[in-house]
Amino acid sequence: MHEGAVCREILLIAARAAQQHGIRSITGITLAVGAQTCVNPAQLQFFFEVAKQGTQAAHAVLTIVQDETIVGAQQEFVRAIEGD
Repeated sequence: MHEGAVCREILLIAARAAQQHGIRSITGITLAVGAQTCVNPAQLQFFFEVAKQGTQAAHAVLTIVQDETIVGAQQEFVRAIEGD
């Protein structure tokens, strides 16, 4: 169930970045995950579809990419956001 908390954090990070860069509508978010991540990609996608409703990321696509160079305790990073 921690995918819900991870998803909320992803949306908060994306919203802050969008505000800093003048993006009104977020169309894509790329999340990099390490080999030791405890996040289930299918569950994260499910939570993302629910959590994004009513936000500036309502039409965004979440792309999850495996990154073997990520080491340490934190295994997930918002790598990029796209928008208009």
